[in-house]
Amino acid sequence: MSQTAAIAGVTLTLKTLLETSYRARGGENRHLADVLVTTMPVDRARGVHHRCQLNLALATVVDNTSMRNAVGLGSRGGGVGSGATQALDLLYLLTAYGQEDDDVGAQHVLGAALRTLHEQPVLPAIVLADVFPHSGASGTLDQVRVTQAPLTREQIVAWWLAFHTPYRLSAAVQVTGVSLG
Repeated sequence: MSQTAAIAGVTLTLKTLLETSYRARGGENRHLADVLVTTMPVDRARGVHHRCQLNLALATVVDNTSMRNAVGLGSRGGGVGSGATQALDLLYLLTAYGQEDDDVGAQHVLGAALRTLHEQPVLPAIVLADVFPHSGASGTLDQVRVTQAPLTREQIVAWWLAFHTPYRLSAAVQVTGVSLG
């Protein structure tokens, strides 16, 4: 299993999960009826203003030291060698935008995203060959967990200053257990 396929597979799985949730909830809330889910860098995320939007930006990738060299945790098949794996934690920044930059719409969008991830804290198995057909990617990611990552006010200010863009309503989520075979 390649590192790039595993990380990108998690991103696309999160994107698909959120898109599906917005479609399902669109009938009960007009703000969720036509949400655009993107995976752009934070400073280039907002491209359209006539729709509500949620941007899912991968902010950091760090080694999960508690899972270091665990045998078989989080992956099946496609592994290399005796089963020793590298496990990663991925930190995503979810940034919400309302239609015509309406903050109430953004609050609905972000609230629905966090609710979806709370209701499904373990992603379904990610079969990389299905996510990336014709790429040669192989392996399956199992037991990938998603939790909201608490950020202090200072951390939030530091993130947005680093992006060189005005602050927008956002939350961080941590994906744990992405194993690389």
